[in-house]
Amino acid sequence: MLETMQIGALQQHFRSRLRKRTPWVIVLLFAALFTGLQFLVVPMATQLRHPGALVNSLVMPFLVSFSYGFLAPMPWRWSGDDRSRPAFGRGLLQALVFNALVIFALVTISWFLVRNADLKAEAMGLAPGVNGSFKGVLVLNLLVGLPMMTILGAIISFSVISEEEKAAAESRLEEAQWVLLRGQLSPHVLFNSLNGLAELVRQDPVAAEQGILDLSELYRALLRHGDRPRAPLAEERALVQRFLAVEGLRLGGRLRVLWDWDAGLDQVEAPPFLIQPLVENALKHGIAPHPEGGLLEISLRRHNGGLVLRVSNTGRGLGLVPGTGVGLANLEARLRLAYGSAAILHLRSEGPRTVATVELPSLEMRR
Repeated sequence: MLETMQIGALQQHFRSRLRKRTPWVIVLLFAALFTGLQFLVVPMATQLRHPGALVNSLVMPFLVSFSYGFLAPMPWRWSGDDRSRPAFGRGLLQALVFNALVIFALVTISWFLVRNADLKAEAMGLAPGVNGSFKGVLVLNLLVGLPMMTILGAIISFSVISEEEKAAAESRLEEAQWVLLRGQLSPHVLFNSLNGLAELVRQDPVAAEQGILDLSELYRALLRHGDRPRAPLAEERALVQRFLAVEGLRLGGRLRVLWDWDAGLDQVEAPPFLIQPLVENALKHGIAPHPEGGLLEISLRRHNGGLVLRVSNTGRGLGLVPGTGVGLANLEARLRLAYGSAAILHLRSEGPRTVATVELPSLEMRR
């Protein structure tokens, strides 16, 4: 079973390398160079009289370059188990056997293409006038090509493995960061809501009791919503509406909410808790401290292939900048993981309003 799994992994590595541009550029450059050398050894006029020699000069340089660039690294990837590379001794033995078979195949193809005996020595790379046997040509190519293919294959393979291991380590690190950030956020929301309800207990016990029940449902939704790396924006809106319902019990008529939401974006997936930290920040630092409360506006629109999320509030002026609070610092970190450095989070004053804006360059998450 492990052998079969490893063959599948080997095929995947090979296909992955075939899809990369750089190896193809190098292979084609060397093929062009070797083709030019072939025509220097055997003039075009001579090759035109012997079509097999012409085909040999056109095809073999590419086959040799392809073998060096794509086939030679493969035996260094075969471990027979779930490891990314075999032990060095086993890899070396595999490479010698595999590359010898590749060279045998290449020499055989070239031997049958060049039918004319006078051209064989020149086309095979032997001294002019020497009519070498198949065995002699094969031995010469093994002596020259086998060490080169084995060493070059090892260099390419170890370089690719190092890149893959680095990418895998970075992926595991990002996943660990996601887990940490998701775990950090839900308790943060809970603690802030409990602090608000503690004030309400003294002012209106009945409303506080209802608020505690609503908070229980809110926290269940928070756990479900945050236990994923991505979620539809429609679910994010529903979560924020539930959160505002809990906060509305405490703030009453002091909280006024206005939505400007593009329903066409409902099914777009984004990191969980994209909007909620901005709304929470607006309530905590803008509306709740102000005696008259304020207006909370939440807007979501498409923009240049991405989207713009805007949360603005009246009330008390700007009192927090991105990165100084847990919720916003958490959101900034998650945006960087999901979209890279192109995602932007702004917090600024616009007259009597405090405005938080998230600009995403694409509707597709990087991971």
